[in-house]
Amino acid sequence: MHKSTQKAQGMAMLIFVNVMWGLSFIFSKTTLSEGMPPMTLAFLRYLLTAAIMLPLCLKLQGGVRLYKWAPRAFVTSLLGITVYFFFEHSGLQRTTASAASLIVSLVPMMTLLFRVLFCREHISGTRWLAVALSLVGAYLVIVTGSDAGGGSLTGNLLMVGASLCWTGYILTTPRLLESCSSLRVTTWQALAAVVTLAPFALAERSQWVSVSPASWLCIFLLAAVCSALCYVLYNLAMRAVDSLTVSLAININPITACVAGALLLGEKLTGMQLAGGIIIVLSMIVDTFATRDAKKP
Repeated sequence: MHKSTQKAQGMAMLIFVNVMWGLSFIFSKTTLSEGMPPMTLAFLRYLLTAAIMLPLCLKLQGGVRLYKWAPRAFVTSLLGITVYFFFEHSGLQRTTASAASLIVSLVPMMTLLFRVLFCREHISGTRWLAVALSLVGAYLVIVTGSDAGGGSLTGNLLMVGASLCWTGYILTTPRLLESCSSLRVTTWQALAAVVTLAPFALAERSQWVSVSPASWLCIFLLAAVCSALCYVLYNLAMRAVDSLTVSLAININPITACVAGALLLGEKLTGMQLAGGIIIVLSMIVDTFATRDAKKP
């Protein structure tokens, strides 16, 4: 296949994946709004994901065993799925999908700050500017749009907790991928998530309610598309598209969630929240180009 064709296909996959990951906030918010408990939703999502990924992994990898890496994979699953979705879904019950997506887009900056504070990594002045911009944007999104009763502030702070969990996941997972295939690791994590989420879902049994066919469709899309399909497409896209493009494409997530939240859920961002979201996206762009320039000979 011609290189330009591969790049075009990679770009198409990259756009699709990031749009779907932005829409995942809408799917989750829709189901939670009908009364489905947060951990039950997470359990159903990963039960379906595991049911899809396991046969695929068995066929392509011949098994899911990780040998000595199994404990680490279990910990990453607990942090990046079980605890993460406790914060995310609990937060989405109290704030808008738009605000939630903007707060989660802070993860790249949180990761950078962790490396600076705990790994003694030295960064340029431009990257410090990106960090400062992200903090200003976060303040505007989290605080200025909160209601007087504190409900949305609580939801926004829970989303900060989700962002911290995902930052931890990003920092602990790469060593797994150095020794095991990404397909096998992801399948194992999905299976581990089913086990760790099950007790929480059962604890919510008294809160189980009937939900509409639209919510069941959302759950299926979260599992089959946002988790299973998008994972496969993302890895294929990274082989065809340069890393700068991949990094910048992350900005599609909050933009998609904000637009879809307004069109489908009738959500509204305050002027200050909108400004904060723009600043957060700008901080990621500044940091991405600063990283690229630093790697030039």
